[in-house]
Amino acid sequence: MQRRIGFIGLGAMGKPMATNLIKKGLPLTVFDIRQEPVDELVKLGAKGAKSSRETATSSDVIITMLPSSPNVEAVILGKDGVIQGVSKGSIVMDMSTIAPSTTKKVGDELIKRSVEMLDAPVARGVKAAVEGTLAIFVGGKKEIFEECKDILEVMGTDINHVGELGCGEMVKLVNNLILSVSITAIAEGMVLAVKAGVEPDVLFEVLGKGSADSFALQNHFRNFVMKGDFREGIFPVEYILKDLGLVLETGKELQMPLFLASLANQLYEFAKASGKGKNYYPVVVTIFEELTGVKVRSKKKVSQ
Repeated sequence: MQRRIGFIGLGAMGKPMATNLIKKGLPLTVFDIRQEPVDELVKLGAKGAKSSRETATSSDVIITMLPSSPNVEAVILGKDGVIQGVSKGSIVMDMSTIAPSTTKKVGDELIKRSVEMLDAPVARGVKAAVEGTLAIFVGGKKEIFEECKDILEVMGTDINHVGELGCGEMVKLVNNLILSVSITAIAEGMVLAVKAGVEPDVLFEVLGKGSADSFALQNHFRNFVMKGDFREGIFPVEYILKDLGLVLETGKELQMPLFLASLANQLYEFAKASGKGKNYYPVVVTIFEELTGVKVRSKKKVSQ
């Protein structure tokens, strides 16, 4: 018997992820606090719901893709939430990026209702969500992961079980910690070289051939910084600050000092204070550019 899937949270990431499930022919019920994306997916073949509770009532696997820890807690445990409508033996799969401690709290409450939970945050951004090529880090019982793997494979291509419940969130936070620090380091170094007289195109080319090459350089800098493209609506400074805040919070819980995370957090806070909180987060490079009076921009068309 084909499992019924519920999807709650149809934002920039959730909507294309849910769309791919519909395209695969899976029976899908969707809900969002905004009616517009619900209506769009209903036209594609989904069933619309009026609440998280209603979504859970008609689903065997409930997926949530939400902005923050409080959102996840409210949607799953709150009034008219998933826990009010979910059936015994169902599975809740949270794909948001939230605090591991929140994941464990929610999971503890669900298991009291005989409902299993996986945390399965994603990486690679909106383009990968649209193409179904996300990287997905999954925490929870291995047998529950195996049970849901076919669903995850509709949304991603690199799917890894990384440990017990909460470990998926921990891996995602570390991923974003490393990436955010890498971007600030590349930004500082490239602006330094350009200030010293190196042409940005030459600098980018030679860095890409050396040991400083990285995903951040080839994606974030090639496709955005070099073009001066810091548009709103991708993954803004406010979002990376949320993730760094979760990293620092977790470090405090584990009594581990996080020097580079703290420094990166302050640089992105500076960018936000400068009015760039809604811009794509590699905009942090402009802090160094404005201090030095130079820009890391290509003088030729940069290939995608």
